[in-house]
Amino acid sequence: MFIDTHSHLNFKAFKKDIDAVIKNAADSGVGKIVIPGAKINSSARAVEISHQYSQCYAAVGIHPHHVSEFEILGKETVASRLAKLTKDKKTVAIGEIGIDYYHYKNYPPLSEENKKSQTELFLLQLNIAMESKLPVIIHCRQAHDDLFSILDNYMEKGKHNLRGVFHCFGGDKKHLEKALSYNYFYIGFDGNITYEENRILQQLVGLTPLDRLFLETDAPFLTPIPLRGKRNEPAYITYTADFVAKIHHKDTAEIARISSENALRLFKF
Repeated sequence: MFIDTHSHLNFKAFKKDIDAVIKNAADSGVGKIVIPGAKINSSARAVEISHQYSQCYAAVGIHPHHVSEFEILGKETVASRLAKLTKDKKTVAIGEIGIDYYHYKNYPPLSEENKKSQTELFLLQLNIAMESKLPVIIHCRQAHDDLFSILDNYMEKGKHNLRGVFHCFGGDKKHLEKALSYNYFYIGFDGNITYEENRILQQLVGLTPLDRLFLETDAPFLTPIPLRGKRNEPAYITYTADFVAKIHHKDTAEIARISSENALRLFKF
């Protein structure tokens, strides 16, 4: 069995054919799917989908790219709405949350005020995770040093049992070593590891112990070779698993088994 630990079935890309997408996943051996939120509404939608399909589970949170929602609604409103969603029986994580310094097209340049708001939002959601005893799904883009500094400071204050996964890992070897130093964290890899230009990322896959590795699609994004250019979906996780298997010199079935055991250990479905 495969577990897709990160698939945005709550996005518009799947609005018209989610039934078929989930059936395709099942036919490809995907037994469970975690649907992370990016904003309050998409988090609520993830919970809704998880009740419609038994193999689906929700993660709730605000992505750092959408920190404006936090700034508009305010700390108390965000905390209250997310806390309510964590109480649902199909909610298995807080995510995706984190720090993102990438300059997205058609958005203004990143400001120090924006970085400050991202940190405040991240810490708020880490606290919600601790209070709800749920793991976190962490997004990080071009901000690993600051992210690790925030996590170190947070854990030094007695939050040593924080646990989670670094989604779609994109740091360097030093960052991977740091991520692995957190005992209760896993490393998520997606279809972009199959891209020829991502040789360094492929090396990091090889350096990640299998008992710390997660398989993800990040659907509808990061479609693996040979389907790159098409909309990604959970069924395509098999291509990523095949690629990981070649790097680690294992059978794909073994990669599926180990990565699924890792996901079950963290999310406690």
